[in-house]
This record gives sequence, C-alpha cells and structure tokens, in this order.
Amino acid sequence: MVANKSAIKSNPQQCGCNDCPIGECKCNPGCFNCDCASYLPKWFCWTWPSSMWWWILWSVGAVLLGFGLTSSITSLSLTQNKAGLAPLMFSVPGLLMMAFASPNPFKEMMNRFVPDNQEGVWNIDPKPPMDSSQWHLNRVEWNDKVKEWLPNPLARYEQDGPQIAVNQEGEEWVVLLDEEEKDRFDSEMEASKKMEKLLKKSDKLDAQEMIFAEHPRHNRFRALFNATPPQFTSSFFYYIFAVLFLLGGLFGLQVEISDKLQMLIPLLILGTVLLILSYFNNKKVMEAWDTVTSIVKFVDAGHNELVGQVRPINNSPPEILHVDGCKDKSWTFRNLVAWSWSYHATEKWTETYTDSKGRSRTRTRTETRYVRGGSHASDYLLHDGTGGILVKASTFNDINLGPEIWSSGTRGKKGCGKYATPRHGGRMIKHKWSLHAIAFGDPTYAMARVTNRPHDDIPRGTVSENASRVHHTLMAIGEDAPRRHARLLKGTEFSVLKPKASVFGNFGPSALLIISTLVVLMTVL
Repeated sequence: MVANKSAIKSNPQQCGCNDCPIGECKCNPGCFNCDCASYLPKWFCWTWPSSMWWWILWSVGAVLLGFGLTSSITSLSLTQNKAGLAPLMFSVPGLLMMAFASPNPFKEMMNRFVPDNQEGVWNIDPKPPMDSSQWHLNRVEWNDKVKEWLPNPLARYEQDGPQIAVNQEGEEWVVLLDEEEKDRFDSEMEASKKMEKLLKKSDKLDAQEMIFAEHPRHNRFRALFNATPPQFTSSFFYYIFAVLFLLGGLFGLQVEISDKLQMLIPLLILGTVLLILSYFNNKKVMEAWDTVTSIVKFVDAGHNELVGQVRPINNSPPEILHVDGCKDKSWTFRNLVAWSWSYHATEKWTETYTDSKGRSRTRTRTETRYVRGGSHASDYLLHDGTGGILVKASTFNDINLGPEIWSSGTRGKKGCGKYATPRHGGRMIKHKWSLHAIAFGDPTYAMARVTNRPHDDIPRGTVSENASRVHHTLMAIGEDAPRRHARLLKGTEFSVLKPKASVFGNFGPSALLIISTLVVLMTVL
C-alpha cells in the first residue's frame, strides 16, 4: 500500500468518463475520453508492505536492522576505532528483507488499473462478446448474379457492432440494427445496399468506441502509459543502506589484508554481474512498454504489438484434439487453435547404497518423468473490436499457452495410449495428463511482424465498404527484429507488462556496490 493518499495523485476535475479505473476519480458519464490523472510522484514515493505476510517479513528485517545498529553503536563506544563498524553486517540481511517486502509503487499503480490481473483470461468489464453468433462470421449480402443471399467472406474482419441483419417478412425485407427494425424494402438488393450503408457509417465510429475495454490503447489506460516511476523508492534506500553497511562492516573487520581481499573481490564481481543483469532485465521490461500496441483497423506493415480475441479465420472446422488418443468426451476438445498436452508419470522404488563409512543402507527414491505429449498451432483471426487480422501461429517459436486448462490422473477408456512402466524395478504411483491451450474467445498478445498475405490468399472486396481498410490483406508472423523478440501468448498485454523502475532504482545499488568496494580496496591496499 502507498504511505499516503498523495503518493498516487488523482485529479477529479480532469475526469470525463464513467468507467475510469481510478477509484478516487468522480467521472461524468456520457463520453469516451477518460483523462483521469493518476501520476506517481516524480522524485520520491515511500511504500509499506501490502499484506500480513509481507509485514511479518518486514518486521523480522527491522529487528535484524535494529540489532545490527545497536551492536555497532555499543561496539564503537567500547573500542573507539573502526572495529566497531563490524557489527553493521548483521543489519544487511534485515535491510534486504525490508526491501524485498516493500512493493514497487509503479506495480501498485498497475494493480489499480487491472485489479484482478489473472493470466490467460479477460479481466475488465465489459468483456468482448464470447458467443460466436456475435462475431459476424457469416453475415450475408445479396448476390445479384446468382440471385441468392451469400456469406460475405470479409464480414469477420469488420468492427464489432452494431449488429446488422436482414429478415424476410412476407414479401418485404426488414433490415435490423442491433435487433431493432431500421427499415423495410420490397427487394433484396435494396435491403442489401441499406446494410452496406449502415456498415460504412459504423466504420466511421471512433476507435475508442470499438476497441475492447482491456486493450492498452483504450483511453482508460492513458494515465498508466504516461506515468513515469519515481526516481527514489523505499526499496532503493533499503538496498543503498545494505550496501553501505556491508562495506562499512568489512572495512571494520580486524583481519589480514589477504583475507579482506578474498571478501572484497567477490563483492566486486557480484556488483558487476548484478549491473549487467539489471541492464538486460530493464531492456526486456522496456521492450513491451516502448512498443505502441497497434489498433487492427489502422495497422501497418512492420513489427507491431497486437492484442485481441481469438476467432475463426475461416469456416473450416478446427482440428479436433483427442488427448493421448483418448476418444472419451472429457478428453476431446473441438474449439482450440493451439495446444500442448503432456503425460508425466512418477515411479517409486527402493535401492541399496553404501554410505561414507562403508555400511550398506537402503533408501526410497521417486522420479517423475515425461512420457509423451503433442502440440499443434493453427492460424486464427485476432480481433480487437475494430477489426480482425490473420495470425500465423505456426510461425512462432515462442508460444506461451498460459496456465493449465485441463488435467487427469487416470487414463481414459477409449483408444488411449499405454500406461508408463517402471524403469527402476519399482512401481508407478502417479500418472498425470495435462493440457495447455488457446481456445476461441481467449485473449492473445502477439509481438509479431506484420506483412502482406500471399496474393491468392487475400479475400476479395473491401472491409466495411471502406477501401482504405487493408488489414484483411495483412498477416502477423513470428519473425524477430532488432530489440523485438517475436512471441505469442495467451492473455492481454497486461500479462506481459512488468513494472518500470527509474535509472536509480535499476542501477543505483549495484553501481554503489562496485564503487564502494573499489574505495574500500584502495584504503586496504
């Protein structure tokens, strides 16, 4: 939790929507611009532990800190020289525990925007339509050549809403807009043209009215992406004092120079390693923040971040998965676009060994091993509310299918693979089949290269009667680029984003460890 209300500032006067994620903002309903300001302090933000267990850890650390400081003060008063600094090292574990228990204020801010950020699911209301009947996959249009209503292959690439349909009542054709009657016509062609006009009009809606609520480009997240982390936090000061107390304690140790060098040189190496790791970790964190998430209907070729819902790319039925070949109903899945299943078995056995004194003893051992498995990835349509784009899932080497969606400890009854047999003369005590998968309706995030589809694969026509919409001619493939690692995962971008930290927070403690160690080395030598 944040130490005081001013640590995360909110400005109710700037609010302008009824769904601002910041609770302190009192927003006025009726618009789509959410300018609720929720900026962290620029220079300093103090945070306290956020749960009972973190408070326990912090308290233990505080006790160790107090013990180290008290011991050092007592020792200094008795020795009257630098040897009194040695007990400061008792404070170092306590300071590290207190730093670990103090939350990152930027992470606290992120939690306020997406309070229940569960991996692999939609978390924010209103959620995207989950019923395939609302995905306008086969909206029909009148074909005057064959005199029939035929499915429009580009309908699935259009924006969500409004729902447009046509029904026949007697000799009239009724055009429905969001299930309400819009107009009546005597001919099919007139009704079809009216539908086209409504589609073209709806395509002109602001993208903020169409993108899903959990899309990073939604105005509700503007303050989050504009925010910068405080330069100094409570964890930063805990780490800094841990470094200073550690080096101060080593400086006060009454040992031979050679022994002190054996302590300081590893610290110098540790500081260098931590500095390098901090650099690469920060680079990985900032990759997702620095890449602007694309809105599908405006997407261009190049490397892009895409977030949207998984939908069918065509009318072909998806491949059916029978886990481990089992034809049982509970082992059969029909709505998956990518999956990975595995079978692990655990064996328990007793073995004889000779201990260090030459005596023969027995012990029980267990081993869990991978027996078999399978995986698959097929193309799908990623739709973010404004439009859909083809994702070639099979081209991605880095695919995260999210948490386990199904498991079983007993084998099915119809056509399943064989049970694993013991390798070490023991007995099998556990069998587990598990499945990780991406299904229709799930959220997905893709860092991908967007490029042109093969000419013969492009659906003919225009999306929403707008010739400027070209996203149906593009596809997302898993191709890396400088500072861009192609990956596909189940979940939204908030499953990928990690809290940012300032330059001081990232590199300050490790840099101070290196500099302080060098200073102590020079004084020793």
